[in-house]
Amino acid sequence: MDTLINNGDFETDSRGYPFVIRSADEACQRASFLLATKKGSFIYDRSLGSDHDYLLENADIEGCARLFCEEALSQQREISLGSVNVEKAEGRVRLSVEIIFNGESRFAEVIING
Repeated sequence: MDTLINNGDFETDSRGYPFVIRSADEACQRASFLLATKKGSFIYDRSLGSDHDYLLENADIEGCARLFCEEALSQQREISLGSVNVEKAEGRVRLSVEIIFNGESRFAEVIING
């Protein structure tokens, strides 16, 4: 069980309480955080996150996008990776990643800036 984060803040319900997410939605949110966080930037755990430079600087972005996602999510054993779609434009990369958790599928959209 976790709290839904939207644009860096807690999402609240009609009563003003934090909106709670579970199961596949929670796993998808966790995966989004791991993909969007640049490895080494989280001061409490420098190993958390993903290697943004590898993705942004690689000429074969289609080929490396899946490896990028697999590496970022490697410690999340309960999460499986489905499809990975990637678009590169103007120094940024947009990833659409299918996250599978207990047979349920969700999609995470992540934008990585250069």
